[in-house]
Amino acid sequence: MLKKAILPTSNNAKDVIMIIQGAKKRRMMAHSAVKAVNTELGIKPSLATVK
Repeated sequence: MLKKAILPTSNNAKDVIMIIQGAKKRRMMAHSAVKAVNTELGIKPSLATVK
């Protein structure tokens, strides 16, 4: 007997959560790499307000 397919009610599937966590990890790794390069080159980020 075949089982009837059940549609998921949310996006909390394991695969979706794994993809989101991977994206967060890559974003954090990229941020830390940029900070390391800036520190090595002596670049200090500054905020500027444009009116």
